[in-house]
Amino acid sequence: MWTIFWQSLLLASVGTLILRLGGRKSISQMTTPQLTIIISLGAILGGEVSAQGIGKTILGAATFVGFLVMTEWITLHWNRAEKVIKGEAVPVISEGKLLVDNLKKLRLSVDDLEKRLRMAGISKLEDVQVGTIEDNGEFGFTLMPHARPLTMGDLEKILKANFPQMNIPDSTNQDNIFTEVMTGSHTNKVPNQLH
Repeated sequence: MWTIFWQSLLLASVGTLILRLGGRKSISQMTTPQLTIIISLGAILGGEVSAQGIGKTILGAATFVGFLVMTEWITLHWNRAEKVIKGEAVPVISEGKLLVDNLKKLRLSVDDLEKRLRMAGISKLEDVQVGTIEDNGEFGFTLMPHARPLTMGDLEKILKANFPQMNIPDSTNQDNIFTEVMTGSHTNKVPNQLH
């Protein structure tokens, strides 16, 4: 019985490592061959456990779920473990220019990146101040000042400039969530266990 537990734990670890090395596309962004490989990998890993009988199969499945819960708990409490297990955001655009070396590391073509830009409603690469591929494969970005839509902060500046007698509180902040990706450190107050 303990053999099934340790084999399941080993298979879950190896499966996680293989998927981690495989890349960072979410299921919705996978091509048919990539999805086929993921499903096949699940069948191969599961087949090792399922040929053992119902009790041992349940133990194996419980071990896989336990492994998932354990890795989520570990990544919630240790930032370094989160980076190793889940990965981290990788910048692919900076100041309107492609970061080609990072695209190569991610095995992401310019055409794939352009597809993500179009899906985000961005028509020019030059309009992107910072673009990242997040650990889940999604595209994150912030636009250059000239390409950003009008915000409350912009409206406040206009009102203050044109109506100085109005008391309008300042709601702008220079740091944002992309600062962490570009500098590698948190700029806001986040409890250590939630990095």
